[in-house]
Amino acid sequence: MTATAALMYLMFSTDGDKPIYRETLFGSLFFKTQATHEGATGVTMGVANPTALIIAFVLYTVVLTMSHITYQGLKHRRDQLIRQKSTS
Repeated sequence: MTATAALMYLMFSTDGDKPIYRETLFGSLFFKTQATHEGATGVTMGVANPTALIIAFVLYTVVLTMSHITYQGLKHRRDQLIRQKSTS
């Protein structure tokens, strides 16, 4: 989702018909425009260096996993407190 949003930002931040080459996400994604021989504008986009994408994926996975573990632990503790209060 981050990669898609970054590419969309690059696509819609171009100005004019001049050739453009831009990179985002620490150089991992690129967007390039160039004039073709028929007078149209050619567009190319893709992955220049997948290292930053892999690191971002791993970090997102770790954060989501830790959030899930924390939520489960807090939910379990809440259930223990509810049981403890209902028995006393």
